[in-house]
Amino acid sequence: MSRHLASQLGPSITVNTLALGPFRSKMMKATLEAFEEQIAGGLPMGRIGAAEDVVGACLWLSGKAGEWVTGTTIPIDGGAQVAPASKL
Repeated sequence: MSRHLASQLGPSITVNTLALGPFRSKMMKATLEAFEEQIAGGLPMGRIGAAEDVVGACLWLSGKAGEWVTGTTIPIDGGAQVAPASKL
């Protein structure tokens, strides 16, 4: 979707997506209470994400340094995309 919207809305609007892995949130509360060790253990980074892990990407994309980036999806997932399926 990011790529399609970026092609339609550029050059004045950039469109990017952050693909988040497991993070502490209201939505994940019950899941993390039951399975946090297993989920974190399956990630190369070995922990659940925190809001601070997303801040840098948001600032980069919204600032001058990110104005040439559009139509992309940035994974912020603790390495979930590269983890063996057997660990997740």
